Amino acid sequence: MKISKFTKITLVSVAALIIILAAAFTAIGIASYKPTVVFYNINEKTQKAILSEIQSMPVGRKGKNLKYNVTVLDSALPLSAQKKAFKGDLLFATMDYDVQDAAKSGKIKKMDINLLEGMPTTTRNNALIKNNKLCALPVLYDFYEIDVNQQAFNDSKIGKIADWNDFMSFLNKTAAKDFYPLAFSGGEPEELLNFIGCLTEALSGESALKTAEDKLYQAFKTQKENVLITTLEELCKEDGALFKAVSAMRNIDTEKLCSNSSFSFTKDDTKFFIDNKLCNSVFLKLSDHRNISTKVINEYTSIYVPGNDDNGGRSFLAPTICAMPLKNNKSTNSTLKLLASSRQTSLRMKSTLAPAQ
Repeated sequence: MKISKFTKITLVSVAALIIILAAAFTAIGIASYKPTVVFYNINEKTQKAILSEIQSMPVGRKGKNLKYNVTVLDSALPLSAQKKAFKGDLLFATMDYDVQDAAKSGKIKKMDINLLEGMPTTTRNNALIKNNKLCALPVLYDFYEIDVNQQAFNDSKIGKIADWNDFMSFLNKTAAKDFYPLAFSGGEPEELLNFIGCLTEALSGESALKTAEDKLYQAFKTQKENVLITTLEELCKEDGALFKAVSAMRNIDTEKLCSNSSFSFTKDDTKFFIDNKLCNSVFLKLSDHRNISTKVINEYTSIYVPGNDDNGGRSFLAPTICAMPLKNNKSTNSTLKLLASSRQTSLRMKSTLAPAQ
């Protein structure tokens, strides 16, 4: 069949129109693309700070800021068990063993190791690296600390708290009938475990803490309660990695330097004790420290959990919030570069946590 000249012109015109429309819809699609940021095991305040920071970065087309969809994962479940964990552009998570495994897998895009340039030695040494590629970029630290009431410290005439023995002397000198000088959120499993972890790092050293963490993680992965209990018992024996920390906790309890209720306290209970001057020292994370009124917390001095000279080396325990790319594109890469450098100060101020740089 012979096609008329008119038909040819019509077909060409329709084809051209389709191409133009397709290009237009593609451009609209690109312009309206909204990336997704995923959060795991990060409190709401810090989530808002990170979101505010990355949405203020000129990393979109023509230097525009990007607006993000937000996915918040269930912190009670392992990261790897959640389908939404790897569906997005950027993942921010508090580092733990499961997050480490995910970061080393193919589900997370790897980063240029040069992103660590300018970071402190401790950050570079603790960075998660595989095949000379960065798997997770540290952006914030939520340090653990002990806050000591300055007036109580002056009245104790201790002079200084240079090690754990000094701290125990302070607690003993300030203890009184129905007054227990130390408070901590022992009713929250994560906080109690982290207190024991800090004590292990302070009294037995970084290598002992690493040994305990590795053994407990392997026991946990078996999903067998008897294996976990047996592992804990071994670690708490006299030659075990947790022995000194558990002994210190036992001494605090038996010498009545903390309330028996401390082992069932929530963070709100601990805050109540501080607000009402029912203790003169408290174990806290930096993020919890920031939630106490300025008037109250100004009466306290923050110190690292004091250790011993023979502990075999320290790095100071701090939950680390890391950024990981789920997609390898220009805007994501630019965001990570800014987070590792010029945006550290702004992110610190918004989050009130310690910067990685």
